Amino acid sequence: MAVTIDGAGPLAGATTLNGLTIPTTGFGKVLQVVRATYATSTTTTSTVYVDSGLSVTITPQRDDSNILLIYCFYFQTGSNLPLYFQITDSGNTAISGAEGAAYRTNGGYFQGAENLIGYDSPATLAATTYKGRFKVGGGTGYLNDAANTGQLYAIEVAA
Repeated sequence: MAVTIDGAGPLAGATTLNGLTIPTTGFGKVLQVVRATYATSTTTTSTVYVDSGLSVTITPQRDDSNILLIYCFYFQTGSNLPLYFQITDSGNTAISGAEGAAYRTNGGYFQGAENLIGYDSPATLAATTYKGRFKVGGGTGYLNDAANTGQLYAIEVAA
């Protein structure tokens, strides 16, 4: 039997099933998706995190929602030079689990695509901004270019 709990199907109007409470409104549903792109090459020689130029602002529809963050970008770094990435809020506080990726290589440049995923519970109805940031452990680090556009998604999920 197919079971749905969004007001349709055989359980429409039900609040319990085998003694378990069934959420009947909005639980776990995607409420909105906001996407930003950035196709400009960004470089840094900074050993502290700097903005990558890519940010996204989302205004939650519910104050108990969670925000799923997905940051996709292209990078390049020189031989034996680490490059670190993170997603932060507008106050530059790192989103737990979406930080600390580092790359090293021996000989030549190292380049590739990277994806970071984070999850935030802002507990607000106010507009909230998230940013991609990066730093190097030496040398120069590069993000994105016209052929490799960076993207940052903010997806509001009902709690």
